[in-house]
Amino acid sequence: MNSGNSPLVSVVIPCHNSAKTIALSVLSALHQTHPSVEVIVVDDASTDNTREIVGKLDCALIALTENVGAGPARNRGIAASRGDILFFLDSDVALAPEAVANAVKIFQENPSYGAVWGVYGDRPLVDDGVVEWVQVLYGHYRATRKLGAARTGHFASGAIPRWVIDEIGAFDERLLGQYANEDHEFSLRIAEHYPVIRTLSVIGYHDDDDQLSSILRKLYRRAGSLVPLVLKQRELKPEREATHRPAEVAAASLATASLPLVLVSPYLAAVPLAFLAWFISVDLPLFNYVRRTAGWRMVPPSVFLSFLYSLAISAGALSGGLRYVLDARFRQRYRTPVEVH
Repeated sequence: MNSGNSPLVSVVIPCHNSAKTIALSVLSALHQTHPSVEVIVVDDASTDNTREIVGKLDCALIALTENVGAGPARNRGIAASRGDILFFLDSDVALAPEAVANAVKIFQENPSYGAVWGVYGDRPLVDDGVVEWVQVLYGHYRATRKLGAARTGHFASGAIPRWVIDEIGAFDERLLGQYANEDHEFSLRIAEHYPVIRTLSVIGYHDDDDQLSSILRKLYRRAGSLVPLVLKQRELKPEREATHRPAEVAAASLATASLPLVLVSPYLAAVPLAFLAWFISVDLPLFNYVRRTAGWRMVPPSVFLSFLYSLAISAGALSGGLRYVLDARFRQRYRTPVEVH
């Protein structure tokens, strides 16, 4: 890393059809307090006017002709960058002004660190309603309870020294598709070799999902596709840092699965009610946080949505587990080492 006080930081922003938020994201990177920043936007074959918006901003634009996915797009940005530090930012996230400077300071004070992961702020970048508010509050609460030494990473707002990429490689371009979890694989690979940290001093404000159907579909698919990676990385226990913890997922699933007992006897309603009470007790600190932050009106939708999210994750994990047993290629998905370029 550059020994000077102001190492060049390359902010790499992959995007695809991001017209709604790309200007907010790029401008937040351009207006950092750190004095030496280059911003590289990799447009992943957008079909809206994302490129036109980016073209009017003071940043570099790499325009891809084929949609390759976030991991390969980030790799194109890495190849075009010049910075001693790579700062990865999603196109629907806007950084707090001191985010880059704070990440640089952590690396300068801890030169052995392999990554600095940021967290989402406690308000949405664009307010699109109750579902998005629940998503944002949930994500902020969970992230701020897992500060310090970390295993899994957050490429929506995370920094990596270039020497780390030089030594262990970049994103695995064999992991393709919307739910390939290439970011989880890469962050776990970093954590296998170097200390990493998650910090509240690197904040990004996220335009989160606001459609319930989209969130449920995403949680289901991600949970299923993560099964072989979680099983491969047992020593790192990545599920401990998941936004939705195993206990709440199990409680919601058991509460739902035991509902038919009510048909046998009304007294057996005590069983699903007990599991529901377990679910609420597990997430009670979260619900109290929502109440303190957004008021009582946000608590009922938080409980309801959290319950639905846990069911989607449970169903996805069961599907992934079945696929893991039956599909040898799926079992080997994350097992082959990545070549260092």
